[in-house]
Amino acid sequence: MRRYNRGGKEILGLALVHDHHSHPSLYASFEGLPSLSGLSKPEAVALLGGLPRDRLSVVVGWRTDRFGLGREDLLSLPPVLVINASLHGFAASGDAWRFLAEAWPELAEASGTPAWSERHLPELFGFYESLAGRDPAKLGAFMARMEAMGIGSLDDMTVSCDESFDLIASSPYAGRIRGWASLAAYRRLSPASRARCEGIKIFLDGSLGARSAALDAPFSDGESGSLLYGDGELEGILAEIASYGERLSAHAIGHLAVEQALGRLESLRGDGVELSSPRLEHVQFINLGQARRCKDLGIVLSMQPNFNYDSIDYSDRLSPRHRGENDPFRMLVDEAGFVPGEDLVFGSDGMPHGPAAALTQSLFPAFESQRLSAEELEAGYGPAIGAVVGEAIYEVSREERRVTVVEASRRT
Repeated sequence: MRRYNRGGKEILGLALVHDHHSHPSLYASFEGLPSLSGLSKPEAVALLGGLPRDRLSVVVGWRTDRFGLGREDLLSLPPVLVINASLHGFAASGDAWRFLAEAWPELAEASGTPAWSERHLPELFGFYESLAGRDPAKLGAFMARMEAMGIGSLDDMTVSCDESFDLIASSPYAGRIRGWASLAAYRRLSPASRARCEGIKIFLDGSLGARSAALDAPFSDGESGSLLYGDGELEGILAEIASYGERLSAHAIGHLAVEQALGRLESLRGDGVELSSPRLEHVQFINLGQARRCKDLGIVLSMQPNFNYDSIDYSDRLSPRHRGENDPFRMLVDEAGFVPGEDLVFGSDGMPHGPAAALTQSLFPAFESQRLSAEELEAGYGPAIGAVVGEAIYEVSREERRVTVVEASRRT
């Protein structure tokens, strides 16, 4: 890292980094789709109302903390599927269901119920991709945007099928995107795709955006998240992953999901079943005792410093206690002994991408317990992989409490 002043402004120079948690296949398919990001509800409804009425449209960027889309809002709209920005949950207009029923009958039969959607989230990601379209040009446009933000390579946490693995493998970004697959997708993969697979990703709970993360108490509006599997079912899943010799990545946001992961891994270890270098994703709500058990099990924590801002964004649903417990980085580093870049790695989940957002939330966090130094952040991301090198320049404004990317360049 380089630190210097330029024209009286505080500047950081970081090598292009590796994002340990994103969804390049999915986000690349979203390139060019209509987005509700930044729109008010009247603007969003106007955009949705102007979509074609003779075909299904896919729209992204809906934030439930900004506005809801209820039955009355959706009733008169053209056929449209609106994907939650958290990627957990969606809304569909009445006319959309006839298209969805034809494309995926099981989805229509479930009517998009939250519990069904959470258990089938990886399949939904693949379905979204198929609707939006997989395309080399889209992948190229996505990767160009990543480079402009300072990201040189990424882990793709939900590569859904052979076609997606083939698209990555045949692209100029083959060495710069590491693909993970859901267990259901892995079972269907060809030997060639399995050989390219980094490991198997599972979900243990939902998200804060959809109010489905398994916290240790209900959300402030009374809703409760839940675990997606019973303990016995989860042990069977973990044992199957171990039998393939693949690495495990487990999405676990809430306290209860973290506890379930630890309990089942400890139980399997007692039975002589080990998973090599398991990863827990997000772990936004974890206590010191759980963190020390993670160390004992050799678990890597894959976290998103940009999610510090969930303490502010989701103040409509998180209690004051939960807002303060979110992303306890100082506890993990100073008390539990996690080392950024070794057993504590960073990504973005694309919400948003780029070290600028992560630096902003690390240097100017909502709570001091979330603070990370720029050096810790850089180490946690680590350098880009796949023979890509370069540097991104960031400007730090302490008055405005934010970091912005000024420029980025690379060479291979």
